[in-house]
Amino acid sequence: MSTTTTLPIQVESHHPTTLPPHILPLLQSPLYFPHTLPVLRRIQFARNFAEKGGATATSCVVHVHNNNNNNNNHDQVVHFATAYVDLSRAPETQVWLFCSLEPKVQKGTSLADMSVSLEEGEERVHDGLLLRLFQHIDGLAKGRRNRKILVGSVHEMVRRQMMGMGMGLEKTEVAGRQEWEWDYKFLFDATDLGELDGGMERGRWVREGREFYWDRVREEDVRLVKSRTGIDRQEKTLLMVPSVAVRLGETGEAVGWAFLGEWGVVCEGGGEWGADCWVEGLDGTIMTLHVEEPYRRLGLGKAIAIKLMREYLDEYATDGYGAADVWIENTKSQGLCHAIGGRPSWIVSWGLLDLESIRNIKL
Repeated sequence: MSTTTTLPIQVESHHPTTLPPHILPLLQSPLYFPHTLPVLRRIQFARNFAEKGGATATSCVVHVHNNNNNNNNHDQVVHFATAYVDLSRAPETQVWLFCSLEPKVQKGTSLADMSVSLEEGEERVHDGLLLRLFQHIDGLAKGRRNRKILVGSVHEMVRRQMMGMGMGLEKTEVAGRQEWEWDYKFLFDATDLGELDGGMERGRWVREGREFYWDRVREEDVRLVKSRTGIDRQEKTLLMVPSVAVRLGETGEAVGWAFLGEWGVVCEGGGEWGADCWVEGLDGTIMTLHVEEPYRRLGLGKAIAIKLMREYLDEYATDGYGAADVWIENTKSQGLCHAIGGRPSWIVSWGLLDLESIRNIKL
């Protein structure tokens, strides 16, 4: 067994619109991609939608590594952690995170059997990287009254690593009575999503005697959309991200919609967290996919997901990957994801991190 050499940890912090040339290629390297997808998509959203508010003055990409060569050799395995941070986004996700131990995880879709294969000394290296990363974020939060931040789309093995170090990570209100808010990260091949059924390729179509047509979510729809989700979400975010809506031909009423994507929750019928809820999403995942009750079982949900990814994923990147985060016990939404070629690839979750706990950790 080889031994990992410990090098001094270096910390970089940059605004997402002015990144140095080594960070994005590293995140896109096949050594780490697609595990880097959540933080990569969040950075891409900030850069591609900057004029619409995708990034703020306080947005930053924190890159922590122990590589003296600035990570320029993207074919060589290095140890690093990268986070997109915007503390002003509360109550939405404030930190998106990737750690280089993620591709080493085995059986990543099994909570019971998940494990990680590390060389001697690698666990301590990753502990140091994560600690230094959040120490830097703690510095960014100086003067904030609320010391808890929402960390999103965290790989389950990274969550365990953080909690094992003593980081005060708590489940969110969304988890409710559940032990934790675990979701499968579904990945899609955006070039092979299938065709839309029953004339849906056209702008207008008829299904069971009712005419429908495609549109986007508009300002007058926001109140309805927010009433169907379980998350406090900023209106400006909903109107900023790409969206698809299905409307009734006779009234123009929105009866189904989805976004691409900010973190959110949808519960069938607008109910409480349970078996018909799934968590999605500014990291390019499908968000708040919802169809009103009288119009379900007409194939609208599947069609909305296909149209959304097919038309708008290129606004983030051209690597051909789409994604959705689905609660691990929600077999109904998992079935929809499977129907359009999705596959569960690893487990993620959201959590509230108490920054005070970072100050007590000694390695």
